[in-house]
Amino acid sequence: MLLLTTTLFFITGFDRAEHISISNIETTIIKAENILRYDIKLKNSGIKTFKSEFDYPGQHYYGIELVIRPNKKLASKMEMDKYSDFIKMVPMGSGSTNVIEPGNVGSFHIEYKIKKDANLKEVKKLAFDSNLLIIDGVDVIKEIPLN
Repeated sequence: MLLLTTTLFFITGFDRAEHISISNIETTIIKAENILRYDIKLKNSGIKTFKSEFDYPGQHYYGIELVIRPNKKLASKMEMDKYSDFIKMVPMGSGSTNVIEPGNVGSFHIEYKIKKDANLKEVKKLAFDSNLLIIDGVDVIKEIPLN
């Protein structure tokens, strides 16, 4: 029975990201720079600190990273990374608290470049036509649809 319970624990994908949820998300268009900004608050409803478990031999440790992966309609309005096999908008900046203690909320922001000819009102309306990816190192540990 113990072996079955342990096996189910790993098969079901239970992990630290299970207790992370969006408590608030706001978008802003920065007209002067043609930027779409996401301000995201994530809540840790678990009993363990939510932090990066990724380790590597390099010096510049980034920890938990949030990324917005656009769906087709939003992607058509945004500058996209042409050199990646992944669907990625061109980033313009980001920041985070990086660690979320149990019962607390962590703040993150991400900014992306809007195409020069895009209608900014449409971009604002389509901002939630996307998914939030929570990444630790090179692993996507949670994906949350925003629409």
